[in-house]
Amino acid sequence: MNEKKKVKLSKQRQITIPKVYFDALQMQDEVTIELVESGLLIKPVHKLPEDFAEQLLESLVKKGLSGQELVEKFKEAKNNVGGIIGSSKR
Repeated sequence: MNEKKKVKLSKQRQITIPKVYFDALQMQDEVTIELVESGLLIKPVHKLPEDFAEQLLESLVKKGLSGQELVEKFKEAKNNVGGIIGSSKR
């Protein structure tokens, strides 16, 4: 999807994200916004389930990992999801 849409800014500096973009990106209730050279970059924040860490740990244990190897693989997997585990708390 590479089409452009013009949206209005409210007096409070708010914009409405067109539904087609909102749905396509599976947005929830938060986004990140970043100032880039040519404008603003808005990305959805996808929250993980509350018990994500436990699910991840259980899957690693089922693979036969334990001890320090388990700890290292858990850290690696956690980092691969962008460190979102901590931000899934409300």
